[in-house]
Amino acid sequence: MREKGKILVIEDEERMRRLLELVLADAGYQVQGAADGQSGIGIWHRWRPDVVVSDLKMPRMDGLEVLRFRNREFPGVPLVLLTAFGTVDTAVAAMKEGAFDYLTKPVDNNRVLEVVARAMSRCCRAAGHAMVGSPSFLRQLEREIALVAGTDSAVLVTGASGTGKELVARAIHHQYGSPEAPFVRVNCPAIPGDLLESELFGHRRGAFTGAVDHRPGSFVLADGGTLFLDEIGDLPLALQPKLLHAVEEKTVLAVGAARPRKVQVKIVSATNRDLEAMVGEGRFREDLFHRLNILHIRLPPLRERAEDIARLADHFLAGFAARYGRPVAVLDSGALAQMQEYEWPGNIRELRNVLERLVLEGHETIAAHCLPDRIRTGKRQKVSCPGPEAGMDLAAQERALIMDALEKSDWNQSRAARCLGISRNTLRYRIRKHGIRR
Repeated sequence: MREKGKILVIEDEERMRRLLELVLADAGYQVQGAADGQSGIGIWHRWRPDVVVSDLKMPRMDGLEVLRFRNREFPGVPLVLLTAFGTVDTAVAAMKEGAFDYLTKPVDNNRVLEVVARAMSRCCRAAGHAMVGSPSFLRQLEREIALVAGTDSAVLVTGASGTGKELVARAIHHQYGSPEAPFVRVNCPAIPGDLLESELFGHRRGAFTGAVDHRPGSFVLADGGTLFLDEIGDLPLALQPKLLHAVEEKTVLAVGAARPRKVQVKIVSATNRDLEAMVGEGRFREDLFHRLNILHIRLPPLRERAEDIARLADHFLAGFAARYGRPVAVLDSGALAQMQEYEWPGNIRELRNVLERLVLEGHETIAAHCLPDRIRTGKRQKVSCPGPEAGMDLAAQERALIMDALEKSDWNQSRAARCLGISRNTLRYRIRKHGIRR
């Protein structure tokens, strides 16, 4: 039987622990057991399970302490609590602190398998890769994904190329519907404009030259699941009104069809562009922007997550070692320091490609001299911020500071915001406030 994933069972009652291990192993999972919270955490560090099932009441370290450890160290791993009938209220309260679900004793085997299957599908995984990052980053991202996945509202995921927008879209999908629900991706810039309407909405036979058969569009294919509109900023302006109608009315009209069709889809859009700026320039419809941007997740570039580079590197190096049958390469401190100084214009995708090449080259210890030249020589650009001029009022000083930071950073808003010590959203607000244009 193909193994479905790794489950850690922490239960001080040996008979109950053995029963759960047997039920889960028979269902195809890899299972390890621990008799208390402390030994369970030790196994957790070494074995890295996908899902943890923990008793609530245990000696030495109870389930709530295990949950707090999970929240600090492994926030992306679902934790299911086991509880006696009299402590259900405590388990419900623990769910507000991040527990995935709870099971009451004596447990029903079918219920155990149902909850574990849901927890396994909720693991923040997509395309075979886990989400990796610092506990604080993952906690925040997990909260945002849980929020947007709990509604039918449209979601806009923004971030530079290579930051993991599709990974987030798939994580939203896994939490939104059943595991069998369809996930349909439309890569807007990859499809010629004259074919994109048919790709999205479908067409009837004979609707245009070459339409030799009926073809369902992506909205219909995604019915009951998630439609991921990747790089929505590249959608032709002429097609935007029809997309707006489909998103608002949840109906689609195929090219050449006489009647619309009702669909139920979760719309997740993604872009590496500044849609607000495009709205101001007349290149993106404002009403469509607001309809797609009901809920928003921003993914920071890798240069803003330097503390995560070591975790990401460990994750990728282990994965490539397993794929190519090589020893797991070790990243030394000198190489890590240089990687943390590099700007990573290609973000996580670039990091992954660099590490894959180093593994294929046979490096078992990755030192600084093993890195590509662009990483060894491409230090982060430092932006020096000016001081205010004497005699200027506060608003003028603020405008001058923003202008100088933008010019010194070549109008890169993220770098200018770092220079000024404010968030990018705050900078954008103040740019609009002062009417600053390039």
